[in-house]
Amino acid sequence: MIFLTVGTLYPFDRLVEVVDQAVEKGYVQDKIFAQIGNTVIKPRNFQYVVSLEMDAYERRFREASAIISHAGMGTITTALRHKKPILVMPREKKYGEIINDHQIHTAEAFAKKGHVQVARTPADFEVKIIELKSFVPTERRCNTEAIVGFIRQYLGSVEKCIG
Repeated sequence: MIFLTVGTLYPFDRLVEVVDQAVEKGYVQDKIFAQIGNTVIKPRNFQYVVSLEMDAYERRFREASAIISHAGMGTITTALRHKKPILVMPREKKYGEIINDHQIHTAEAFAKKGHVQVARTPADFEVKIIELKSFVPTERRCNTEAIVGFIRQYLGSVEKCIG
């Protein structure tokens, strides 16, 4: 089962419609279950709910063979933590889906490291959904030395201010 989630803050009709059309065209053979939020589009080709309680959301996430999502940090990091292949479509300002294009930058940064696959158009999606079956995300590793260095630098600057 592939779990489609669009988050709960904003609707994402474009993603729901792209997935629905991909199923209809036969690009998706797996069963899909979706949490679609307050979208205008109501899928015809897969089961969905508007929202899920946290326990149900986490259960669907764990049971899924793969994830399709907006390019939200929470969903991406959850997929990486659970070692789930994930295909993201960033919300875009030009479509009125979000106030800025930070999701494009997030998606590109994670894709560059091999953590996610990214689709920005229906044509991209049709290619990437087929590749999703064999996609293995690169494991995410925290650079603790860089974080400690950043904190030391910050504390040093604060010490100079109050010193």
